[in-house]
Amino acid sequence: MPHSEEREIDITVEELKKIRDCNVKEKSLCVARDIFMISYYLGGINLIDLMNANFKNASVLEYIRTKTAHTKRGDKRISITIPFEAKEILKKWVNKSGKLEFGYKYSYVNFRNYITKEIQRLASLQGIDKRVVYYSARKSFVQHGFEIGIPLEILEYCIGQSVKKNRPIFNYVKFMRKHADEAIRKVLDNLK
Repeated sequence: MPHSEEREIDITVEELKKIRDCNVKEKSLCVARDIFMISYYLGGINLIDLMNANFKNASVLEYIRTKTAHTKRGDKRISITIPFEAKEILKKWVNKSGKLEFGYKYSYVNFRNYITKEIQRLASLQGIDKRVVYYSARKSFVQHGFEIGIPLEILEYCIGQSVKKNRPIFNYVKFMRKHADEAIRKVLDNLK
């Protein structure tokens, strides 16, 4: 059975704080910082799902992960309360229809490539000497959660991974927004 290689792209809490707290003036770097942090604050949401989300009057984000929409069995919906840290950033970039709008007219693929390049440039400017991409927010969210003792099954729910059915006890347990919200809050509080 094929398996994916572990990608060494997570960053430490201290490195994440450098990105969060950096004061940049250049628009492309502001977008890179903000989109990276939104992903982290929303439990490592993938870029395509973030760009498809509608935040109009939203206090809760509900979505089905695009990557697994047609392959995952069972309840596919991810539901999390939008943390205030994300709301502060979203206020800057959400347009009247509720979609993220950064003022670029790129295709999704071109925007993804652009953001990847700018996140790496932002990280380098902050003295982070490792590969940092959009996906690093997702990997780092899970790593930081694991390091502070959040059960992997709840982290799996937060990022939209299937809770593995080969663990029989999970036939009796249902994860809900409450669990995800508590986990996300613990991870975000760990950044203070």
